[in-house]
Amino acid sequence: MSTPRLDPQTLRTVIAAVIIAVAVHFTQSKDLLVDFTRPIVMTSLRLIGVDAVDRGEVMAVGSLHVPWTRDCAGINLLLILLALAVWVNRQERHAGRFWLRVISMIPAALAANVLRVLTLIAYRTLAYPGVESPQTHYFIGFLWLVPFVAFITPRDHRSKSSGIMETLHAAAVVSLLAPMSGTPNASLITLAAVIGLSLCRARESSRAMLYLWFSCGIAIAIVSMESFWLPWLLLCPLLVDLRKLRLSQGICVLCTHSLIAMQPWAWWLAGVGVVVARLSKAENGVSWLAKKTQPGEEDQKMIFSPLERQATFFAALALPFIASTLLSLGQAAWTPPSNVEARPINQSGYEIRMHGQPKHIGLACYAAASRDRHHTVKVCLKYRGIEVASVEDTPLVFTEGRHWFREFFLQDGQLLPDYAAYVKITFRPWSDPGVHLIFVSLREKQSPAEFSAACEQLAEQFYQRCLPQTTLAHQ
Repeated sequence: MSTPRLDPQTLRTVIAAVIIAVAVHFTQSKDLLVDFTRPIVMTSLRLIGVDAVDRGEVMAVGSLHVPWTRDCAGINLLLILLALAVWVNRQERHAGRFWLRVISMIPAALAANVLRVLTLIAYRTLAYPGVESPQTHYFIGFLWLVPFVAFITPRDHRSKSSGIMETLHAAAVVSLLAPMSGTPNASLITLAAVIGLSLCRARESSRAMLYLWFSCGIAIAIVSMESFWLPWLLLCPLLVDLRKLRLSQGICVLCTHSLIAMQPWAWWLAGVGVVVARLSKAENGVSWLAKKTQPGEEDQKMIFSPLERQATFFAALALPFIASTLLSLGQAAWTPPSNVEARPINQSGYEIRMHGQPKHIGLACYAAASRDRHHTVKVCLKYRGIEVASVEDTPLVFTEGRHWFREFFLQDGQLLPDYAAYVKITFRPWSDPGVHLIFVSLREKQSPAEFSAACEQLAEQFYQRCLPQTTLAHQ
C-alpha cells in the first residue's frame, strides 16, 4: 500500500503558510515595520505642508492626536498581503514566480500601508471631532489592497478578471475576520472561513441568482445582523454554485456565523465538515489546497455583461463595510442620564462618575457609532492600541499588565454581564446595539475577583439610574 504524498504545489503552500504563521507569532510583541512606516508617513505629511510631530505612541497632526497602533505600523497589512499571495498562487506551477510574488508583497505592503494611514488621517481631519468606526477603518484598509491585487493575481488560462475577483473576495473575507479576533471561538471562525475560501472559484451566474444574493445583503444591512456578513460573502454565486452546494461547504459556512461558533458543540460540527471535505477531495484525487480548474470550468456562457457583473460584485464587497455607516445617518445619539456626572471623551463615549463610586475605579460608556453591535472589550481596546488578555481565574476580567478591565452592556432595558449574553440578545432582527460599559482600575488596588464584584455593584447602580430613561425610550 503506497503512502500518500503531497504534490509540490501543496507542499510549497504549506511551507509558506508555516513561515507566515511563525511571522505572526514573532510580531505579536514587536512591530517590524514601525521603523520604516512612521518616517515615511511623517515625511509625506510634511511634504504636503501638514504640521506633523512624532510623539511616540501618538502622532500630532495639526489639531489631531492620532494613536500609533500595531495596525499603523503595517505588520497586519503585510501579513494579509503575504497570506493572500500564498493563497491565490497556490496552483502556480513555476516555483520562481510563486516566491517572487510572495516576496514582492513586502514593498507593496509598505506602500499600501503608508497610503492607508494618510487616508485615515485625511478622514479624521474631515470628520473631526469624530473617529471612524471600525468598519470604516477596515474598509479603508481594504480599498488600498485593491491596487496591489494585480501583483499577486496568477496568469493562468482563465481571464484576468476572474483572478482579481477571487483575490478581492479573499481580501474582503480577511478584512471581515480582522475585528473578530477577540470574539468567542475566533479561531474556529477563521478556520471555517479558510476552508470555505478554498472551495470558491470564479464562475458565471444567472442575473436572477446574483441579484437575489445582493438583495439578501441589503436585507442583512437593514436588520443590522452583521454576523451574517461572512457567511453571505462565502456564498457569493459568482464564486460558488449554490445549486451544487456541498455538505462540507454548508457546514463551514455555518461555522463562520458567530452565534454558531460560540456554541460548545461547534468544534465537533466543524470537525465533521473538515473530514467530509477531505474525503471528498481524496475521492477525486485532488488536494483541497491546490484545487485545479480546468478550461471552461468558469462555467457556461456569459449571462450578462462583464461590466454589470463586476460592478455588482465590487458593490457587494463594499456593502459589509459601509452599510451600517450609511444606515446610521440621522440616528439619535445616546446620552447618559442627567443624575450622573458625565464627561465626553469622544464622539460617542462618556466618562461616568456616580455617588459612592470608588476613586480608583473608572467607568467609560460607549454608545454605538452605527447600527452594528459593539465589539468585545478586547477588540475595542485593541482598536485603541491596547492588547489585553483574560485573567485565568476570573475570565470576565481582562488585563494588559497594569490595569483590570470588565465589560457590561445596556441593551433594550436590560443589564448584560458579558459579551456572550449580549450577542445572544442582539441576534434578533432590528435589535438596538445598546451601550457598552467598560470599567477600569489599577491592578495593585484590588484582586481581580474583588474588582469584578465591585464592577457588578456599580453596573447595577448605573443601570438603575438609566432605567427610567431606557424604559421611556422603548415605550
